[in-house]
Amino acid sequence: MKKLLVILFSLSFHFSFAQEKDSTENVLTLEDLYSMVMLNHPVAKQAGLLTEQGQMQIRLGRGSFDPKLESKYDQKVFKDKEYYQKWNSYAKVPLWAGSLNVGYERNDGYNLNPENDTDSGNGLMYIGVELPVLKGLLMDERRAALRKGFELQKVTEAEQIKLINKLILQIAKDYWNWYYRYHQYRLAQEGYALATFRMEAVDERIKQGDLATVDGVEAKITIQQREINVRMAAMDLQKARLVLSNHLWSEDGQPLELLEDILPENTQVETLPQLEQLLKEADIAHPEIVSLVAKNSILAIDQKLAKESIKPELNLKYNYLGTTASSWDYGLSENYKFGATFSMPLFLRKERAKLQMSKLKVQSNELSLIMKRREIGNNIRRAFITVENYVELTEMQQEMSSNYQILLQGESDKFEAGESSVFYMNVREGKLIEAETKLFKMRAEYAKSVAELNWTAGVSPVMK
Repeated sequence: MKKLLVILFSLSFHFSFAQEKDSTENVLTLEDLYSMVMLNHPVAKQAGLLTEQGQMQIRLGRGSFDPKLESKYDQKVFKDKEYYQKWNSYAKVPLWAGSLNVGYERNDGYNLNPENDTDSGNGLMYIGVELPVLKGLLMDERRAALRKGFELQKVTEAEQIKLINKLILQIAKDYWNWYYRYHQYRLAQEGYALATFRMEAVDERIKQGDLATVDGVEAKITIQQREINVRMAAMDLQKARLVLSNHLWSEDGQPLELLEDILPENTQVETLPQLEQLLKEADIAHPEIVSLVAKNSILAIDQKLAKESIKPELNLKYNYLGTTASSWDYGLSENYKFGATFSMPLFLRKERAKLQMSKLKVQSNELSLIMKRREIGNNIRRAFITVENYVELTEMQQEMSSNYQILLQGESDKFEAGESSVFYMNVREGKLIEAETKLFKMRAEYAKSVAELNWTAGVSPVMK
């Protein structure tokens, strides 16, 4: 029986790494979880709506260039006398600068102003253009709306990435916390099983007179303590499962629960990218940087529009006229209608204020961009240092765990030689359990720190 007890101690913690070789049939990898989330999670679907919103911003801008069909009718009758009827229907096609007009005008009546005559009531067709010569030639509200629409799409895409990245970070943290709690529970179970089996062997040796009664008390205390550890670990594992279940949704939008027989994957030490490469990519592609750069472009468009508003407004309008019966054989300088409008504020206080405000907004946004780049760069450096430290700490904890295994083996040899007791064996075994549990915690913290680094750098594992 003494030989059996020694063998039990010697093999007690060979389970720690053997357990990691479980079948992968019931393993839920982090990548699989990401795929499920991107398909069914409400936040992921919400982020998908931002893409459509960005497309609608462009459509909204293009809508300013939509052709418009208009018709105007005006009639005057007084004391049973019809003074006039005026009818004008036309299509207005906005151009990049100005507009193209095509229409039909028909006016008649006893008191019709001669300037409104349309071939003695037969009607006139016309085709012409309106063109801004000064204000509005280089930039106007239509072109500004379209250009801002493209920039606003970049903003919504950046917001989408930010929303997804934040979700992915939380999922990674919850996943690796579940990983740690699972292995904590597994180790606690193994420790309790070993203590229970040892208790039976100790009781047998006490009956044979090889061990004192106090050794049985020591073994029983160990069982009680490890049973408490199992229950506490089971509670923590159940909580971790529930937290991770928050991210599980079915295709029809129903919440799902993480089954107890589903296991987490094992952590792998990833090859970290170069810090300078991360900084370089984040300086260009980080969603917050992209958003601020796009906002800067929008403000620059507003500034250009404000500069246009200072110019005098001079608009030219030309319509080539023809009757319904004519063959349009007349030259452009024969049948036509030409007009010009001019206006200019005398003090330009409103226009100059708009221009100055636009400049101040651009300067403010540029300062925000400078600060954000510095903030992101320092956050990446800090996160990178954390990852590097966890790599070293995990290696140290791995070595410490191996050393505790050696100590337990040595204590087993001493126990076999009669130079140790159940108390010391329990102490060595407890220290090894503690070291193994801490090792899995270190691995989980390392994986979390990698996820934190990716989030800080704006890197999305699901949106390449």
